Amino acid sequence: MADRLELQDPGLPGVIALGRYRYSYAHDVLGAHSHPGCVEVCYLARGRQRYRLGDRVYQLSGGDQFVTLPDEQHDSAGEPEDKGVLYWLIVRVRDSPLLYLDSTRRRQLTQALLGIPTRQFRAHPEAGFLLDDAIAQLSGQSTELARLQAAMSLAQFLVRTVTASAADQARPVSAVVDRSRQYVAEHLGETITVPMLSRAVGLSLARLHAQFRQELGLPPGEFILRSKIEHARTLLSETDLPITEIAHSLGFASTQYFATAFKRLTRTTPTAYRRG
Repeated sequence: MADRLELQDPGLPGVIALGRYRYSYAHDVLGAHSHPGCVEVCYLARGRQRYRLGDRVYQLSGGDQFVTLPDEQHDSAGEPEDKGVLYWLIVRVRDSPLLYLDSTRRRQLTQALLGIPTRQFRAHPEAGFLLDDAIAQLSGQSTELARLQAAMSLAQFLVRTVTASAADQARPVSAVVDRSRQYVAEHLGETITVPMLSRAVGLSLARLHAQFRQELGLPPGEFILRSKIEHARTLLSETDLPITEIAHSLGFASTQYFATAFKRLTRTTPTAYRRG
């Protein structure tokens, strides 16, 4: 399923775009681009996503935010836009009205956005709610009152973004998730099921799912598959092993299943990936 909505110039002062996608499979690579005079704030509600800014690549998981400042070129580091749920908001911060704020509050908010100390951080728990509310208010035939409500929600979202970035919340990985990741890394050549993993780390299936979603932004089964595909990419790039041998060495039941899973996560086939 591909569900993508983008509101270009939605009729709010200073708002250039507001969007959301819900992808059930990987989409095209996000090419290099920038937003002159604007700040872009992304919120990844679920899944994983990679962004490159300058020489640094940021790996986002569910619950993360990512911010780019005016004129900064960024892209997805040659990777497809991944499956998951992601929101983006682009606002003008140079000599422009913003969300019906008076000049003092506009200046305070834009200076705070431009002074965000870190580009990737954990979002405020209300981030998704505020963005969904703004999208709902602006979709269809919105009234002046609806636009005002959307502006209030977006202003709150931006304030929450600033406070979340200032907190620079550390994201400790629990011992059980760390053990799970180690177990997967040590058994990539085997068929690993989620029940097997839960028994290996001594955690119930329900709790294991909850821990993975909370800390890594994806379920354990998806983590296992992604770990195998990531290792497959290394083997395809750095060895001459036949694709069939790579598939079997990673515990895939068939080459076809391996190719299907590989393409779902990378938007290309193993053969095409090796060529280029």
